[in-house]
Amino acid sequence: MVASYDWVVIGEGKVAEAAAIAAAQTHARVAWAPHFNPTHDPFLLLREGSRRFAQIKRSDSLQEWRSWTNTLMTAVQSSPSVVQSYGVEYVEGAVRFEQDDLWIGERMLRSRSYLLALHPEPTLPTIEGINHPKVWAIPQLWKQLQEHSWPKLIAILGNGPQAVELSQSLQRLGLSVLLITGDRPLLPKEDEEVAFLLQSYLEGDGVQIAPRGVLRSIQPSLDNSLVLKVGNEQHTAEALVIAAEGAFRLPTVLEPLNLAQSPQGLAVNTAMQTSNPQIYAIGSLLGGYQLPSIALHEAKLAAQNALFKRRSPVQYHHLPYAILSDPPLARVGLTEAQARRYDPQVQVLRADFRECDRARLDQTPVGLCKVLVQKDGTIIGAHILGVTAGELIHLFALAMQQGIKLQALRELGYVSFTFAEVVQRVSDQWWQQQHRRDHNERWFYNRRQKVR
Repeated sequence: MVASYDWVVIGEGKVAEAAAIAAAQTHARVAWAPHFNPTHDPFLLLREGSRRFAQIKRSDSLQEWRSWTNTLMTAVQSSPSVVQSYGVEYVEGAVRFEQDDLWIGERMLRSRSYLLALHPEPTLPTIEGINHPKVWAIPQLWKQLQEHSWPKLIAILGNGPQAVELSQSLQRLGLSVLLITGDRPLLPKEDEEVAFLLQSYLEGDGVQIAPRGVLRSIQPSLDNSLVLKVGNEQHTAEALVIAAEGAFRLPTVLEPLNLAQSPQGLAVNTAMQTSNPQIYAIGSLLGGYQLPSIALHEAKLAAQNALFKRRSPVQYHHLPYAILSDPPLARVGLTEAQARRYDPQVQVLRADFRECDRARLDQTPVGLCKVLVQKDGTIIGAHILGVTAGELIHLFALAMQQGIKLQALRELGYVSFTFAEVVQRVSDQWWQQQHRRDHNERWFYNRRQKVR
């Protein structure tokens, strides 16, 4: 029997689950086919597990860390009962496409529209010696940490958010970490000043960052370690993890669809439609940053476009996101370099977390709030590095989305002894620049003359 649905979500994890629930809340008939069993996010487990590990510091800490991550894995695991409570039909089985028909096991599902929320398959870059058994992708690293002894010195190849989060998590698990960023700086898509501050924090935390250079070869040494030739230098590590952005291929299950691809990944239009108008795609399949917050936003808009034909484009310029390092780096809008090309007279405002009473009381003074403003107070970019960056960035994102200028943020009252003080300091700085000293001195001089 052929079932009829309005929306079928194909993919595993929290993003696919949220996409199915969002569509079901519109009273559409929705099915969710996880393809594989719902999977966990290794970066979430590594981040939380590494923080727990740093607090334990006992002889049995390795075993306790594994126990803790298993408990956390169960807590964050997608549950069929959750989506079913919203009216979503949960369909288990191997997914395959035959022309325009979707089969889940031996059952064919037919829908007006489909959403692809699959994870791409990792690939290894073309480097001499890349097929050595101690060169791992992320899933292999997770298996090694869970089942085998840990290497003492591990190298990570990458310069994006995954490489940053992974290097810091492994270092806090007690491993010595060498981060190889290639021929580009760390986080090349982020604001240069904020990325450099985060790099300084990583190095202070114990992560070694190799001088910029391309990884040319991987050679085994006599002591069973790896010799890595980076530029004109050589480094030694017991294992190498590939965390480079863009090193993946589309899942084989999508091959029968013959969907168009871009240099980054699967090609979609502004409504998240693929070259097949019935099929939408989100998340890491599209390339770029593999951040769940971005994929969730794409999923909600894709559901609206598919179910109601509203054709609402994704506005990435107003979309906030955070790289979950420690401290996290959050962003919305343009970098300083982009802003100066857009408006050469852009004003750059900065507030250091060391000036915030809450940061000093909590002994977390490392941080920076950097805001890019046009002369009339229009915010075109904000970058925050600090313990509450993920929360504070939403204030600037809302202001940008609603056209609220920085003057309104200055007039907003702020609760004392909170990290929101940095927002107040930034807005005060803008006001002071607008009302320059010479202007104010003339005002007071003229007023005193009238009194006489």
